[in-house]
Amino acid sequence: MPKLATLIDDMGTPEFPTYFSESERDALLLAISAAKQRARPYSGEYKAPWLLIDFDANEWKTTNRGREELINGVWRNTVDINWAIRLPNGRCLTDPMYRKLLKLNKQIAFLIRSGHVSNITAPVTWKAIVSVLLQFTRWVVLHESQFQPQEYGYKLVDQFSLNHLLRSLAQGGWAEAQQIPHRLLAKFYENALNVSCPKTVRDAIYSLPSPVLAKISTWLTNNDFYGTVARGVNKGKSYLKRERLAEEIGGTTESMKTSAKLNAFCRQFEPDLQIGTLLGSIFQDTEKPDHRTKEIKEVVLTGAAVNTLNSVAAGLSTILSAHRHTPEFVPEPALVSIRDAYRSALTLTRHSGHNPFIPIEIGLAYLNNAMRFVHQYGDALVECYLTILADKTAVGQANVCPSIPTELLGNSLFQQFKVSVDGKELPIGSILGISEFRRASSSVDYDLLRMNPTLDEALRVLIGACVVCIALMKPSREDELTHLKRNCLQHNGDGFYFRFKLGKSNARETYQELDRPIPVITAKAIQLMQKLGLGLVDIFKDNRKISDNLFYLPNERGDGALKAAAKLLNSHLDIFCDYVGLDTDYLGRRWYVRIHEMRKWFLLLLFWSGKYDVLDAARWMAGHTDSSHVYAYIEQEFPGEELPKLEAEYAIDRLRAIEAAGGDKVRAESGLDKLYDVVLNHFKASALSLVPDSDWEDFVMSLRESEGFSLEPHSIFSETDASEVVGINISFVMREN
Repeated sequence: MPKLATLIDDMGTPEFPTYFSESERDALLLAISAAKQRARPYSGEYKAPWLLIDFDANEWKTTNRGREELINGVWRNTVDINWAIRLPNGRCLTDPMYRKLLKLNKQIAFLIRSGHVSNITAPVTWKAIVSVLLQFTRWVVLHESQFQPQEYGYKLVDQFSLNHLLRSLAQGGWAEAQQIPHRLLAKFYENALNVSCPKTVRDAIYSLPSPVLAKISTWLTNNDFYGTVARGVNKGKSYLKRERLAEEIGGTTESMKTSAKLNAFCRQFEPDLQIGTLLGSIFQDTEKPDHRTKEIKEVVLTGAAVNTLNSVAAGLSTILSAHRHTPEFVPEPALVSIRDAYRSALTLTRHSGHNPFIPIEIGLAYLNNAMRFVHQYGDALVECYLTILADKTAVGQANVCPSIPTELLGNSLFQQFKVSVDGKELPIGSILGISEFRRASSSVDYDLLRMNPTLDEALRVLIGACVVCIALMKPSREDELTHLKRNCLQHNGDGFYFRFKLGKSNARETYQELDRPIPVITAKAIQLMQKLGLGLVDIFKDNRKISDNLFYLPNERGDGALKAAAKLLNSHLDIFCDYVGLDTDYLGRRWYVRIHEMRKWFLLLLFWSGKYDVLDAARWMAGHTDSSHVYAYIEQEFPGEELPKLEAEYAIDRLRAIEAAGGDKVRAESGLDKLYDVVLNHFKASALSLVPDSDWEDFVMSLRESEGFSLEPHSIFSETDASEVVGINISFVMREN
C-alpha cells in the first residue's frame, strides 16, 4: 500500500464551478493545502526548542514554562523523562534489543509535545501522557510473546487486547493490569516454600493464611526486603522496601509507592503498620491520617476510580493517534477503538461520586485561624526570623547546633518583637510559647508544636496560614500558586488585585496573565510572603529564577531556599492544619486542606449563595473561558442532591417571568418554551395562574429530578473578539420522550 505522504502528493487539484470567483478559488485551495499539510506524516528532524538535549539521550530535559535555567552547565527546574526504565522481564527499555521500541516511545512523545498528534503541549499534561505511554510499554512487554514489541512495537495490539487492558485497569489500576501483586506473591511463595503458588492462595491474595504469611515474612527478612522508616509518625517501624520490590519484578519505585492495591497486599507483611482499618501512608508526615485515606477493605473490594480509567483511556487514545506518523508500529485506528474498550470497562470502576468537599465548619475554622495568624502574628514572626538569619554569628551556630541558645537570641529577640492582643503589646515569644529557633530532633512533637513551637515551626504555620488566606479567597490551581511571582500584588484606587499566570491557557507554552480582585486579608498574606522572600534573597544573595517567586521559602536549616516543587505548599498546609488541631472523624482521619479543595470551596459557596446570577462571576474568578466549563465543574463536584433542586428553582423563576410577561404572548428560548408547554399540558391549563403554585412547582421539581430537563449554561462571546465574554445564556434542554 502506498505511503500516506505519497497518496497526499498524488491528490489532484479539484475542478471548481464556473460561478466561483477567483478569491473563492484561492481561499478553497489554501484550505485544501492546509488540510494536506496537517494530514501529512511528520518527516522533519526530531529537534524542538522545548527539547533541551539530544533526542537520543536516555534522559530528556525539557522546558518548564520558562522556569528552567542552566546553572553551572546543568539544567535545573526542567520537566524530565527517564527512558532507561526497567521492564517486567528484568531488562531495560534502553537495552539494544528494544532499540525500535525505545525509538517509538520517543517519537510518540516528541510528536505529542510538538502538536503533531494533539493539542496537548502543556509540560505537566504531556508528562502525564508519557507516563501512560511507559506503563503501556511495560504491559506490552509483559505479554511480549503475544505482541513481540521488540520487533513490531504496538502494531499487534488488537481490540480484544485493549478491552482486556482497560478492564484490568478498571479493576485496580496499572498494578492490576500488570499483575504486580500476583507476580510478587508467586515469587515470594516459590522462594519461601520451594513450590509454585497454588490457586487457592492466589485467590486469597489480600487475605493470605497466617502460616503462609509467616514463612514468606521470614524469607523477606532474610533477603533484605525490609527497611526502617526514617521520618514521620511511623519512624522506627519496619516496612517492605518498595525499591526492592521494583527490582524483583521489573517495576518502578514510584508506581510501587502509589498503587493502593499493591500497598494493601504489602500491608499483610508489615505488622508494625497494621493499626486500625486504614491503609495509611508509610511515610506519614502529619499527626493523623488525612481525610483521603481509605480503609483497606475498600481498597481491596472496589475497582479503580472512574477518573483513573478516564485519564488512561484519554492517554491511550492520544498515543494510538500517532498511527499516521508511525504506521508500521501502531495499529490502524479503524481496527481498534479505545471508546469501545472504555465502555466495556466502565462498569468495573469505583463510582467515586463527588470528590471530598471541605465541610463548611472545617473550612471556616481553618480560615478563622489563618486570618488570626496572618493579621496578629505575621509581621512579628517574619521580622524576628529574618533578624536571626541576618546575624551571621547566630546562623553559624544554628547550623552547628540546631537549637540556637536562648542566651544568644532567646529573650532578647523573642521578647523584642511584639504583637497587639486585646489592646496590649505583648512579646511574640510569650504569646506563642516560642523559646528556641528549632529543636535538635527532626521529628515533630505535635503537642509541643501547639503549646511551645520553635520559631521555625511558627513560621511554617504562618506560611500555611498565608496559603489558606490566598487559596480560600481567590480560587487558584496548585501550580499557579506554587510558582506565583513576588510582584503579583497590584493596588489601585478600588482595592487590591492578584496577578497570576493562568494554569490552563497554554498555546505552545504561552500562558495568559490575569488580574483578579482579592480581599484585604489576602493582600496582607501576600505582603508577608513578599517581606519574607525579599529578606531571604538579600541574606542568601540568590539570583536564581526561583528567587523571584512569592513563595521563596527557607529550608529547615535556614541556610537556603526550598525547591519550588509540588509538595512545597502542601507541607506548610499540613503543619498549619496540625497546629490548629481539629478533631478527627470516626476513623481517626483529619482534614488536611489542599489548594484544589479550597478552589472548589470558594466556587461552590459562591454559587450556593448567588445561584445562577453569579455563575459568570465564578467563571471569571476561576479563570475559565466559558461558563459551561465552570458549570461542568460545579455539576461534578456539587455535594448531595442540591444541584437538581437549584436548577428546578431557577426553572420555576423563569416560568414565572414568562407568565408575568403574558404567557403565550411572550416567548423566550425554545427549551424554556417547551418546558412551559409541558407544564401547561400536564395540568390541561392555558395559563400557570390557573394552577395552584404548589402543584405546578412540585411538578417542575419532580420533572427535573427525573431528568426530564436539564440546564446548560454557556458564555456569549463578542463578535469582534472571540475571546471576550459579553454575557451568559442558560439553555433549557428537554429530554426527548
